[in-house]
Amino acid sequence: MKVVILFLLSYLIGSVSNSYILGKIFRMKDIRDYGSNNAGATNAFRVLGAKLGIITLPLDVFKGVLAVYIARYFEVAYAQYIALLGAVLGHDFPFYLNFNAGKGVSTTVGGIIAIDYKLGAAIVVLMFIIVLITKYVSLASLLMFIGFFVCTWLKFKEINLAVILSFAIAVLGIIRHAKNIHRLAKGEENKFYIFKK
Repeated sequence: MKVVILFLLSYLIGSVSNSYILGKIFRMKDIRDYGSNNAGATNAFRVLGAKLGIITLPLDVFKGVLAVYIARYFEVAYAQYIALLGAVLGHDFPFYLNFNAGKGVSTTVGGIIAIDYKLGAAIVVLMFIIVLITKYVSLASLLMFIGFFVCTWLKFKEINLAVILSFAIAVLGIIRHAKNIHRLAKGEENKFYIFKK
C-alpha cells in the first residue's frame, strides 16, 4: 500500500506541467501547439521566451527533487527510484492534458540530484558542456538518461529494483526522444544556443 501511495503522490507532483501552465497564463497559448509540440523546459525557452523558460526549468527540476525527498519518509525499498519514476511519468503523461506533455529530462535530473548530489552535479555540468559544444539539448538529454542507468547499475553491481527502475526511466526518455533521434540522424535537429550568436 505504501508503494502505491508513494507512486501516486509522485505522479501527481510530476504532473504539474509548468510550461503548459505558464504558457496559458502569460501567453494565452498551449505550448504543445508550437515548436517541438513538447511541454518541457527547452520548448518553453523557444516558444514562451527566455524569462518563462528560466522559470520553467528549475520548477521542472524541483518536481524530481521534491518527489525523491518525500520518498525518504516512506519505509519502502528503493523508494527514491519509485518516486522518480512516478514523477517522470507524471511529467510526461499528466492525466489532465490527455496524457501528453514533456519528456522528463529536467524532472529526471532533479531526481538524480536528490538521490546523489555528486552524480547530479556531474551530469548537469556534462549536459551543459555537450549543449555548449554541439548545440543539441536532445543529445545531452539522451546521454543523461543512458548515463543515469549505467551509473545506477555500477553503484549496486547487481540487478535490483533500483537498476530496473532506472532502466525503465532511461528507456522511456529515449522513446520520448524518438523524433529527436530521427532528426539527429538526418542532421535536421533544432539547435539550442546557450549564448546568443
